[in-house]
Amino acid sequence: MMMHDFAITENYVVWLDLPVVFDPALSARGGMPMRWSDTYGARLGLMRRDAAGEVKWFDVDPCYVFHVGNAHKDAAGRVVLEAVRYSRQAFDVMWQAVGGAVDQLQGSRNWALGTSQSGHVHRWLLDPATGRVSEEELDDRGVEMPTINDDRTGRRSRYLYTISENAIMKYDTVAGTGRAYGTGAGSVPGEAVFVPSSGALDEDAGWLLSIVSHGPAAASELLVLDAHDLTRTATVELPRRVPSGFHGSWIPDTAGSQ
Repeated sequence: MMMHDFAITENYVVWLDLPVVFDPALSARGGMPMRWSDTYGARLGLMRRDAAGEVKWFDVDPCYVFHVGNAHKDAAGRVVLEAVRYSRQAFDVMWQAVGGAVDQLQGSRNWALGTSQSGHVHRWLLDPATGRVSEEELDDRGVEMPTINDDRTGRRSRYLYTISENAIMKYDTVAGTGRAYGTGAGSVPGEAVFVPSSGALDEDAGWLLSIVSHGPAAASELLVLDAHDLTRTATVELPRRVPSGFHGSWIPDTAGSQ
């Protein structure tokens, strides 16, 4: 089973046991030795961070998750998980596009971030007291690379940032709204990394940093957005193209430290 990510809350680790499995026979074909399995099932697990007791498992609708946004405990004692969820069809289209094997592709063979064959922001509610689980799609736009203000990891966070084919998205998970900053036709923004402003009190007081690619023949740029309203603060033109990447990190100034 391929577990690409997991989540934490103040008391739990949230495991994602989902139906993309290791298949050694695929190695001989030169591809990635992972594929979707209709017989494996899909479940989420809650393991106490103090290791007390057994892992509590919750069966969910079949799907795959590469990247989680955040998780927290709500007022009812349930664990809330928000992540980018792929259906079987969306996973197969994307997986084949990046060189993975699929059993039988249905529908389009063309994939690009932000199309209908991408992942969508999704929410699961896991109740450790009753064993019940519910889930819902929060938006039907295709997105990836969810990020938050890292100071809110494992605790309630209101804002979730994602990227699409030519846009950076901000979701208000309390109000149930979303807004986008367009990065231009044909562009591909990289993961939007949140940088808090000094002494910030509000969760979204800070900036989003994203390296935006504009095709194989154009130079890339470092885009800086105000995280509050997604207005552009600055653009740093880079001398050459930076290939579309995956994850980024912000490291504060450490001048003078040993």
